[in-house]
Amino acid sequence: MKRYAVILLFFCTLFFISNTNAQELPCLECHKTKLEGKVVHPAVDMGCSSCHLSPHEKEKPTLSLASDVPDLCYNCHDKGAFTKKSQHSPVQAGMCTSCHNPHSSNNDKLLLSTSPDLCYNCHDKATFTNKVIHPALDMSCTSCHNPHSSDADSRMLVQELPQLCYNCHDKGAFTKKSQHSPVQAGMCTSCHNPHSEKAEKLLIATSPDLCYNCHDKSIFTKKNIHPALDMGCMSCHNPHSSDADSRMLISNPPDLCFTCHDKTVFTGKKNVHPPIDAGMCTSCHNPHSQDTGKLLVAESPALCFNCHDQNNFKNKYTHTPVESGMCTSCHLPHQSDNEKLLQASTPDLCFNCHDNAEFTKKNIHPPVEGGMCNACHSPHASGNIFQLLKPINGVCADCHPDIGKTPHVVSGFGAKGHPLMGKKDPMREGREFACSSCHNPHSSDSVRLFRYQAMGPFEICIYCHKY
Repeated sequence: MKRYAVILLFFCTLFFISNTNAQELPCLECHKTKLEGKVVHPAVDMGCSSCHLSPHEKEKPTLSLASDVPDLCYNCHDKGAFTKKSQHSPVQAGMCTSCHNPHSSNNDKLLLSTSPDLCYNCHDKATFTNKVIHPALDMSCTSCHNPHSSDADSRMLVQELPQLCYNCHDKGAFTKKSQHSPVQAGMCTSCHNPHSEKAEKLLIATSPDLCYNCHDKSIFTKKNIHPALDMGCMSCHNPHSSDADSRMLISNPPDLCFTCHDKTVFTGKKNVHPPIDAGMCTSCHNPHSQDTGKLLVAESPALCFNCHDQNNFKNKYTHTPVESGMCTSCHLPHQSDNEKLLQASTPDLCFNCHDNAEFTKKNIHPPVEGGMCNACHSPHASGNIFQLLKPINGVCADCHPDIGKTPHVVSGFGAKGHPLMGKKDPMREGREFACSSCHNPHSSDSVRLFRYQAMGPFEICIYCHKY
């Protein structure tokens, strides 16, 4: 019997000296629930005294930790992993046990509960459970955040933005030729909520209100608004990046414009306005909104003067449509089958304002009949009356240079001839005496384009020289 007692004493002694030594046995008798979890803190195997010192030394039990948390934890855990640039507030405050059970737990990492429920103890659950939830949340919070600390600038992100996002999102979609400034700067969360949101795509607001956070709303809400804005900003722009030359357009103008506007209205005719041909639609039109009609960036003719020299359109005598800024009364702004983008060929174009009866009498001046109005007149402005290219006699002399050398009333028939320069026309008040005093430069029912009824050259004289 004594022999068995000795053996029993030996094994009891061996038991107390092992994993839970004689000093730990009383702890387990009272605190056995501390070890009921599936995952046990390795420090427990080192004995309670590895963390606690004389918990019952005083009348009232205390934790009597060997050192304060988190320094106690740093005896085993690498302090550097918890003190990086961006630190979780509980970690920074040494509140390790706010997330971890220091003894045992049914959850990995000795967590008090599983993610995301554990996180909801501090973070408002409603923030993460809106209508649209980021799929990354299904992968747990730690797919994006380090729960302790990280080298990221903020939020304990496992990587800086936008590299973090590229772990799931195709980087190529965000780094094309034309990039949105926030995307280029990695400011993904300036537009998207990284957790959950009421709007699609996790947008923090719907378009266009979201865009107005950076873009001046007044630019888009002037008197005349491009109908495309009702379709949303993304009808023309890619919000991240695109292969277009600028502005993250989904395609380059004019092809982008042709998705709504009929291409045949702008291309295909003989003469196309150079800005249209070059796809420079926005050189004349504001693509968003404008106070002027047709979304023009300026009223006509100021708009036209952005390219055309204003000096060519202002002079002593200015064509009335030009003076009124009615450029498009004669010219088409996009394309035309006529030269100079004219609405119609001359003289039909001119007859829109000028009575064609004055130009279609029995005898018609050949330039008029040929529609060569601009052979004598400037269509815009001139220093000469009637916008003539030269003083009236000079215009006539361009085609009739021999008048001064052959028998004619102005060159005389063996005499000095009829004076022209500096004389007043007795039949037309306020006019100088000139070729047009006797001849109608457009058409006439009389021979030789005589202004008045006459059958021969000398019959015209009696209108001024009364008997």
